[in-house]
Amino acid sequence: MPNQLSVPALLDEAAARSGLSDWGDLSFTTTLQLLLDSCRETADLNATGWNVLHRAVLRHLRNRLYLQAYATSASDRPAGPAVAAPVVITGLPRTGTTLLHNLLALDPRHRVLRFWEALHPVPPDPARGTSEEALVAAAERWLERLYALTPGFRAIHGATARGPEECDALLQNSFASQHFDDMFSATAYSAWLNRAELVQEYAYYAFQLGVLTRPEDVARRWVLKAPSHLGYVATLRATFPDVVVVHCHRDPCQAVGSYASLVLAVRSPNSDAVSFAAIGAHALGRSALAMDRALSAREGASDAGFVDVAYAELVADPLATVRRLYAQVGADLEDDVHATMAAWIADNPQHKHGRHRYTLEQFGLDAADVTARFETYLNRFAAECRR
Repeated sequence: MPNQLSVPALLDEAAARSGLSDWGDLSFTTTLQLLLDSCRETADLNATGWNVLHRAVLRHLRNRLYLQAYATSASDRPAGPAVAAPVVITGLPRTGTTLLHNLLALDPRHRVLRFWEALHPVPPDPARGTSEEALVAAAERWLERLYALTPGFRAIHGATARGPEECDALLQNSFASQHFDDMFSATAYSAWLNRAELVQEYAYYAFQLGVLTRPEDVARRWVLKAPSHLGYVATLRATFPDVVVVHCHRDPCQAVGSYASLVLAVRSPNSDAVSFAAIGAHALGRSALAMDRALSAREGASDAGFVDVAYAELVADPLATVRRLYAQVGADLEDDVHATMAAWIADNPQHKHGRHRYTLEQFGLDAADVTARFETYLNRFAAECRR
């Protein structure tokens, strides 16, 4: 039965499907066990939900096997260069992080995680039939299944196989991710994630970036993006001491409502007992906690390590916002890159895949609830949160 998923059986299945058996450090299984147990206890998954969880776990387990095999094979193979001075875009969900990431991905001096790489974070290996073309085709099929399963999600988060994707996918390979927290009402898992520091998980995240960094990337700068980093800014900065954190800001009354609608979209196929009020409480609680942790991490930290971006300004004039960001990180926005970005903006207007509609009230929230939870944040970043 799907709800009887067990860690030993899943490890065996992943090994059988991949033809590999060396797991390396198995400490991640404690987190996986917590996720499975928590889903059984509170997620109220239907058959689709258990199938989604099963397939996701197997994909991440196979990735760990592929990564371990890559790390231990061909000892004479040169290691990828160290990840130096990455730019990491974060903020509350739905604050313009995707738009900004898409624009920065157009600069050939930047290295971004492509969607097909997020699904399979090991360089293509023709000996195992994993050419880039095959992996891109597999990613395209994966996306079509996702959008068929979650109608309307394309309007919330449109993606393409070769386009940039959130690097939270790399944290998912350790089963320590806001992604699972959003997809499943897994209360015990959520409580653990809220207090975790994820030091070991970010070390594995950095290892994966090292695997993906090829010699030809030496002159390029990683530009990464995930709202989930917001609650772990301290760990991120400890992992990459020279990181530049781009913090995107938006009125929380807008961001939380939009985030709640995203959670509704990804949970609805997986459970027949989705509660709008529970989703509202989840969206507000996780967002407020992540912001509190981010503000704590920024106390006493040098402003040189942070760039603040206002959603309203980004949407009103994306190119001006990008130019200011470049200046703050000491880079030049070259004319040809500027032109490429302008063309992309013209071809990708807001709401291209449909309008994303939501209200706080449909999730049992109101503006007073949200404003009260974000009082400290709004006091500090009132200008950046203007509508």
